[in-house]
Amino acid sequence: MFYLKRFLVQHKGKVALAVFLLLGQVAGTLLIPALVANIVDLGILHGDMAVILRTGGQMLAVTILAAGISAWGSWVTSDLSALFGREMRSLLLNKSQELSIQQFDEVGISSMITRATSDITNLQRTMGMVFQLVVPAPIIVAVSIAMTTMVSPVMSVIQLVFMAVLLGIAAVILKKSNALSRSIQTRLDRINQVVREAVTGVRVIRAFGNETYEEERSGAAFADYAGNMIRLNRLFAVVNPVVWLLMGALMAVILGVGGGLVLGGSMAVGQITAVTEYSTLTMAYLIMAASVMTTLPKAGACLERLREMLDTEPAVSDAKGFPTEEASETAAAIEFDHVTFAYQGAEEPVIRDLSFSMAPGQTTAVIGSTGSGKSTLADLLLRLHDTQTGRIRLKGVDVRILSQQDLRERIGCVPQKAFLFSGTIAENLRMGRKDAADEELWEALRIAQAEDFVKQLPSGLNAPVAQGGTNFSGGQRQRLSIARALVKKADIFIFDDSFSALDVRTDTALRRALHESVTEPAKLIIAQRVSTILDADQILVLDKGRLVGAGTHQELLERCPVYRDIADSQMQRKEA
Repeated sequence: MFYLKRFLVQHKGKVALAVFLLLGQVAGTLLIPALVANIVDLGILHGDMAVILRTGGQMLAVTILAAGISAWGSWVTSDLSALFGREMRSLLLNKSQELSIQQFDEVGISSMITRATSDITNLQRTMGMVFQLVVPAPIIVAVSIAMTTMVSPVMSVIQLVFMAVLLGIAAVILKKSNALSRSIQTRLDRINQVVREAVTGVRVIRAFGNETYEEERSGAAFADYAGNMIRLNRLFAVVNPVVWLLMGALMAVILGVGGGLVLGGSMAVGQITAVTEYSTLTMAYLIMAASVMTTLPKAGACLERLREMLDTEPAVSDAKGFPTEEASETAAAIEFDHVTFAYQGAEEPVIRDLSFSMAPGQTTAVIGSTGSGKSTLADLLLRLHDTQTGRIRLKGVDVRILSQQDLRERIGCVPQKAFLFSGTIAENLRMGRKDAADEELWEALRIAQAEDFVKQLPSGLNAPVAQGGTNFSGGQRQRLSIARALVKKADIFIFDDSFSALDVRTDTALRRALHESVTEPAKLIIAQRVSTILDADQILVLDKGRLVGAGTHQELLERCPVYRDIADSQMQRKEA
């Protein structure tokens, strides 16, 4: 509720205008029955055409004015709902960028999408309906009962009895629907997850002939969601017939009792008409309010899911209270000082007491078996995770002192999975530096060995890129990702197994171009292939998170058994 309250306070002017317009709409609605009573009692029964025309004109004017106010009020409430959705989605997206990778994985992509789309859409819809249907209801009910009491206290008692019955039914339905509504959004998360996997993994599914299994898996998720929705809709289906039964019964009782009072001379015919109108208005608004109230459990569940996400404290944040440290031009570009790191819930650390340094302009390679902690080094350097013990320094400054934005602006990273964003090649390349000139883009493409195939595209730098870069091959995506990092002009470049999709000739040409053209920044190459790191200035060998060897290719062949085993497994010893 905090975020909803904060929004209403921030936009209190627009909220006040919406309430004022709703009051104007209510006033017009409540004035019509009184005018109808005047037409019947003073005009029609007395045959006074002047009264009929005058009162009819007043009714027409009030109706037009009320309709205009209602339309304006609907526009304002719709605008408020849209603003709320925009601000909540913005908060949610910003929070997703603050969370650590591990926290983001715990939430899940599918759940994040559901919260940003379905949950917020439900809240927008409910907010609009609450303003337009729930807020006017108590005012209309109170005024209608007061006006009816002035005409006949008996009639007001009848209204109150039927209202109590209707509210009792609504309370029972709300109580029963609460648990079902809360579970529906969780099941929608599951549907999004299954559909996303089926779409993104369609090649794997077809390659394994697994279509039947996927249909059964998705069918189970759909059936689970549909079962809950059917139970909820069956519950709500009771409302309409019961409400119309109550409405009909109320009209019958009012007309019956009112007819008796007219015959007894204690009520006029026009007053019965007015009481009927007031009763209809009261029940109608109560019915609409009750129908909106049935959506509140679901909206409450959606709001709770958003609150849970927005109140999550990032595991990695810009720390306060660290002593100030000055950057030193003579210090190592990167230094790992007895760093140990373990993922949450893991039994053992993935990085153990790791120490090494990288000088500016130096190429450092990291190699090791799968699960040895190679990619974790890149994540720690980017502060996607924070170390448990030890320190990582950039130019002599602890990375935890730097803001995350400042730290990442100094690093150009090519992730293990080459990912491109929808748009154009130029837009992707300028992701790290918006003001980069076309000449700089072509230079980065040349170094990344992507210049030739980009020039062959009809639109060149303006060639379209599909979502995820799926209109390019794996090797092309990797080369474009490398070019994107180079455009950034960073102090440090991280290549996280980013040459794996390249053929040997392209790999060799790319490494040569990096060596010749990217001379000042430090380069960290995380690799699986020994051939990729032969010319590195220093090679770090990891085994189960520990540094078991450091040196050049030849030095490690002579004194590091782990590296020698890796090299022997990938190439003939004479080639090594």
